[in-house]
Amino acid sequence: MNSANVSSGKMNNKLKDVKTISTINPATEEIIKEYNLITKDEVIDLARKSKKAFKEWRKDYKKRTGYLYAFANEFKKERERLAKVATMEMGKTIKEARSEIDKCAWAVEYFADNGGMFLHDEVINTDARKSIVTFEPLGVIASLMPWNFPYWQALRFAAPSLIAGNTIILKPSSVTMQCGLEMERIFEKIGLPDYVFRTVIASGTEAGYLIDSEDVSAVTFTGSVPIGAKVAQHATSRLKKIVLELGGSDPFIVCEDADIDKASSGAVKGRFINCGQSCIASKRFIVVKNVATQFIEKFIEKTEKLKVGDPLSDETDIGPMVNKEAIDSIDEMVKKSIKEGAELATGGQRYGKENGGSDRGFFYKPTILKNVTPNMEVAREETFGPIAPVIVVEDEQEALEIANDTKFGLGASVWTQNLNKAEKYSKLLQAGIVTVNNVVISDPRVPFGGIKNSGFGRELSKHGMFEFVNIKSIRFYDQLVHQHYVE
Repeated sequence: MNSANVSSGKMNNKLKDVKTISTINPATEEIIKEYNLITKDEVIDLARKSKKAFKEWRKDYKKRTGYLYAFANEFKKERERLAKVATMEMGKTIKEARSEIDKCAWAVEYFADNGGMFLHDEVINTDARKSIVTFEPLGVIASLMPWNFPYWQALRFAAPSLIAGNTIILKPSSVTMQCGLEMERIFEKIGLPDYVFRTVIASGTEAGYLIDSEDVSAVTFTGSVPIGAKVAQHATSRLKKIVLELGGSDPFIVCEDADIDKASSGAVKGRFINCGQSCIASKRFIVVKNVATQFIEKFIEKTEKLKVGDPLSDETDIGPMVNKEAIDSIDEMVKKSIKEGAELATGGQRYGKENGGSDRGFFYKPTILKNVTPNMEVAREETFGPIAPVIVVEDEQEALEIANDTKFGLGASVWTQNLNKAEKYSKLLQAGIVTVNNVVISDPRVPFGGIKNSGFGRELSKHGMFEFVNIKSIRFYDQLVHQHYVE
């Protein structure tokens, strides 16, 4: 996910040698707020206090569920305020921001409802009189999160980890600092014990101090591959558990028997959600040639109906990209693809005053590229923006081969009316998540995560919860067993 290495604060920090980060509204390019970075001593002190809070927090499961229910309730009450903060900081449309709030509340309630069942001791039949497996919290978890879904990314990890008994120190992206602080504020408002959940205003340097702390037990990171590799190297050099979610280049396979109307609607939703700035957005559209013309025509028609503009308006479908660096990168990718032989089907330019938009903000028209080949950069790298490259293939076997020919392995979607075929193809696809006849979405009830350069470990469901617990085996014997000859 490219989100981690895009920081509106970097530009400001280059201009003045002070320990601050500024957030910028991507729709207006106006500075929202300036924040002071946490110091190294403050990081060390915070980790120590969080470790102390952990000793009490882990003791009472029922109290933990009560706090999470209270948080979800308050989060829903403040839906409009929280949604507006996200829209102002990173540019997603207000209707998408509201949906993010709703999904967060659902996830928090889900783990409050089911955490006890997930964490219940397992009894196993062995040669011992009694054998059980228990699930115990690890301690303080450092959470390094991106900007594109500032509440969801943080809370989909935090809810199961808190229910399990861990405490959390969140470092939000420098783009969405206020979103991070809003979560901390609501936890404080419901009376969560001090230092169980804290947000830090930090850059990569201060995050490094957090990883170094002897009081931090594990790390979770969502972001780009290069930074994720560095964070993993840092954490594992300290022998700390880490989960990485690094995004992908998800294939969207349209089979020859697909419902083209549904597939084309899914393509619009799957590619242009959050202005294309989603790790599980559909990013490579692989279409069998027998239905390619029909699919592309409908895809273009529906894409051109999307309204680009003020993200605070309920009528808007596509808001601005997160910052200048992001829009410059996308524009360069489109131009390079055309030079390599791709054909511009629609979009392909900034949305400014000259074509009906504003003279401020980082707006880009939803873009579809035809005649894309698998070797083009737009089909091999993660395109974090509103570009949809369409690759036409001879048959479904070739579609599967191209889908798997990637360094990423997060999600994939298959569109076909033959469910037996869909099941076969789903098992052949090299991805952590496969969806048939719908776009890939995360769900608190099922595990989320990828393979290859998309990272390792899982979030959500009981499997995500178990990433940050000690799975402890305990065996009770009546007498010493003498027959053991190996460890």
